[in-house]
Amino acid sequence: MARGWRQFFYVPSITVLIMSCMVTVCQAEVKTHQIKAAYLYQISKFVFWPEARKQVENFHVCQLGPDSYGGSLQKMVGRTVFNKPVTIESIDSLKQAQQCHLLIISDPAAVNPTSLHKLISEHSVLTVVDGNKHWDKGMVSFVLEKKRVRLHINLSLAKLSGLTFAANLLEVASVIHKDK
Repeated sequence: MARGWRQFFYVPSITVLIMSCMVTVCQAEVKTHQIKAAYLYQISKFVFWPEARKQVENFHVCQLGPDSYGGSLQKMVGRTVFNKPVTIESIDSLKQAQQCHLLIISDPAAVNPTSLHKLISEHSVLTVVDGNKHWDKGMVSFVLEKKRVRLHINLSLAKLSGLTFAANLLEVASVIHKDK
């Protein structure tokens, strides 16, 4: 009978402990998405676009592929970048990205580098990716280093696109890729 009592006590206790750990992991994941979304808005203010790209009604943030930010991008709606209201749009192909100012690429492995380079050179689109594997497709890469979100910046892609970054942004980057 003593064993039954322990089992009755331990099983629910262990279940609660495991579930509380899972909640912590979920909260950490949501927090990471929120941090990245906040970074995106701040980054957009430290990028210098050609004047022709500023002559629009809205600042377009586009996400190519599934929403990798867990809905956190919606917090940018209503804010402004170069005095233009921010809009968020989900797109399915690079062909739809011509009007985008900031393009978040959810699955960089699926993007053809030649097509991407053509897009950014013709339309001055700032590209953003997650992780350091695809730094060659993102001008800005979000990388987790020591459990913190860090920026890797690819100046070669930015130069190809006609974009430049403010010194303040380059200072916070942990890695900067340049032309050889």
